Amino acid sequence: MRVCLINPPRIQPKAWGKPNVFPPIGLAYVAAVLEKSHIVSIIDAPTEGWQNLEEDYGNTYRVGLSNQQIAEKLNRFSPDVVGIEIPFSGWSRTAFSVASTVKSVDKDIFVFLDGQHPSAMPNECLTRRDVDFVIIGERENTVLELVNNLERRTEDFAGVKGLGFVKNGKTVITEQRPPIEDLDSLPFPARHLLPNEVYNAVVKELPLRGEIRKPWTIMITSRGCPYNCVFCSNCTVWGKRWRGRSPANVVDELEDVAKRFGVEQIDFYDDNMTLDRKRMATICDLIVERDLRVEWFTPNGIRADTLDETLLRKMKRSGCKKIRLAPESGVQRVVNEIIKKNLDLKTVEQAVISSKKVGIGVGCFFVIGLIGETKDDIEETIRYAHKLRKLGADSFIFSIAAPVHGTELYNQAKKLGFLKEGFCEDSLASAEPSIATPEFSAEELQELCMRANLVNPTFTREKVLRALQNPKKTIKVLLGKR
Repeated sequence: MRVCLINPPRIQPKAWGKPNVFPPIGLAYVAAVLEKSHIVSIIDAPTEGWQNLEEDYGNTYRVGLSNQQIAEKLNRFSPDVVGIEIPFSGWSRTAFSVASTVKSVDKDIFVFLDGQHPSAMPNECLTRRDVDFVIIGERENTVLELVNNLERRTEDFAGVKGLGFVKNGKTVITEQRPPIEDLDSLPFPARHLLPNEVYNAVVKELPLRGEIRKPWTIMITSRGCPYNCVFCSNCTVWGKRWRGRSPANVVDELEDVAKRFGVEQIDFYDDNMTLDRKRMATICDLIVERDLRVEWFTPNGIRADTLDETLLRKMKRSGCKKIRLAPESGVQRVVNEIIKKNLDLKTVEQAVISSKKVGIGVGCFFVIGLIGETKDDIEETIRYAHKLRKLGADSFIFSIAAPVHGTELYNQAKKLGFLKEGFCEDSLASAEPSIATPEFSAEELQELCMRANLVNPTFTREKVLRALQNPKKTIKVLLGKR
């Protein structure tokens, strides 16, 4: 069958200005699995139309190819099946709009959704008349089975695990699909289907975080997270159990992207890349052994309690330029009882000291505005960030807690009545406070967040006002030169 996978246009605050671009590596994994037996294409709408910022509702832009441009691409490819990824609930509206565009091109094209939002909200997604299926959880094998069944023209999808659909007017959610045990069994992402020349051109014009300035890509070496942070939605797709690729498999891919695509910088998008220290050390050793001179970063953060000076020295030698740590709060009670992160803040301080000693830059993530947190807690967190700066951390991201669907934070806010009036997916995209508790108002929270981000040595009040929050914590704005 002919399968087109679409990364739909994004919605972003107008204050962020021109967006940076990010390879949809999840879609590239799905494409790699499918193209062994099907014909596959990828439309990366935010990248291919990155300069197209259309006026959206309120204070947001729609970023990416127009629906007409997407329709033209679909007409040229003539797919039998279209998959649309929704990696963040705040971007669901554009995905649904793309689904409608697909059906306007040909009502007989099968449309499925995958990613964070469909995994968290499958029933709601299936109320959309232009959506035929939703993929729930880890996607590769579910999508392959679905497409194979569609090719056989079967009407019985109940045996496909991790799938949602409507039959005889009733929503059907099949049995949960177990996680992929052997991640080495997956092919490398189908990067040849991505607009690599655009990623590299854009990053020269708008350096990513001020660090990525050369040909680059994203890699993921592990999946799953055993921790319980209340604001994190990643487990809706990847699950709670950590699984890591073998060191040889990781470095084989790194060598492949360096030779085939001329990649010189890598963003490792793992949630817990260093959870297995021995595995991480071996990855570093193999990079050095193969003389792969690639710089690398961990923009999504790594746990401070998985690091020590010995491992950091290996990371530095293998090309690590900067890591991100995520203390989230400067108050141990908040970390333990409210965020439920199970992290000793003393390990954060030691990791900053050790990283500076070996010559690796350190950025830090903080989240404020959690239910149960007080203004005094936030003030203490700001003081803690200043302490980390003195110890050697060089950049800080303070984000306002976002109640994303599928998170414990969303469930708490909904149950207690703390969601702001009119809360919806667009609220998440607007990067404005969506929670107000008796401890603080939305206005107070914005002011605290703005003041907190001034801990960055190069920030001004004006710059922070233009980028108060990044709901996905991928540092798209605050460290860039916007």
